[in-house]
Amino acid sequence: MSYREIPKFLVSRRYISLVIAAIVLFSVIFLLLYRPFSLAVWFSTNNSLRFSFTLLFYVAAIVILIISRWLMNVLQDRLKLTPSTYIWWIMGENLLISLLYTWITVRLFPIEGVATPAIAVRALLCVTLILAVPNSIIALFAAYQSKCEELEATQYRLQLINTDYKILKNLKDSEIRAAAEALHRANQNNMPRMVSLYDNNNTLRLTINIDSLYYLESEDNYVKVHYKHNDKITSYMLRCRTSVVEKSLEGTTMVRCHRSYIVNISKVRFLSEEHRMHYLTLDDESIRHIPVSKTYYASLLEALNSTLPKASVLQQ
Repeated sequence: MSYREIPKFLVSRRYISLVIAAIVLFSVIFLLLYRPFSLAVWFSTNNSLRFSFTLLFYVAAIVILIISRWLMNVLQDRLKLTPSTYIWWIMGENLLISLLYTWITVRLFPIEGVATPAIAVRALLCVTLILAVPNSIIALFAAYQSKCEELEATQYRLQLINTDYKILKNLKDSEIRAAAEALHRANQNNMPRMVSLYDNNNTLRLTINIDSLYYLESEDNYVKVHYKHNDKITSYMLRCRTSVVEKSLEGTTMVRCHRSYIVNISKVRFLSEEHRMHYLTLDDESIRHIPVSKTYYASLLEALNSTLPKASVLQQ
């Protein structure tokens, strides 16, 4: 277990933002409830000096968390972040914040009869609890969402297998051979209908029909795959570089339109311009407009004109 990497959602920007917001909210509630029972808490909203240092400490603690999680996000590919490494990292955050609190308490708001080590231990325990609770809640929520995405992807693959099985079951031998030959010709013509997506460990994560695939969105070191399953748009987070996924999609209708987006041009309904920016509207209303950057505009337009009937995409 200790040699396995931590789940991908723990180092995503969205997760980090949720954790920091939850920590701020929970810490305020915790300290308001805990303050009457502790001599070492000097936070106050009545005294201007103490209130100023309260805000200063909160800002400093948040900055420490932001920098720490940003470094974790940046270094996730260089360091193998195992569960034990992740826990030690979090404990380092706790220790740094508690030392900051201890220093402010001892230097500016000394408490008679309470030794510095005792203040440091209390601070470490409180900070650990304050960070542990929202970290755990958000981690469980993110894990639940991640498992839901994986379940959706598994159901999609099983649905494809079941559909293929039913088709093959009703075909005669001659029809099976004809279908196999047609599939072989399609592959020879670089027109694959099914694409396989692998993660950074070269593990197959998703096999998908190109007709169900709508667009791919780059997020940090992950690619969010948006596809249609059971008549609704579903997403799946794939830990892989966009360039690797783009290479596996060569010869399909998937075309890069932006540094962060690869879109299925067979799903494009409109190519429009707003405020000197171009956007793609896909044939599903639940999908927001996909931006088109100047770098990829010419190649996208060429792909649209060469692949699709000219009347099928309107420029507005």
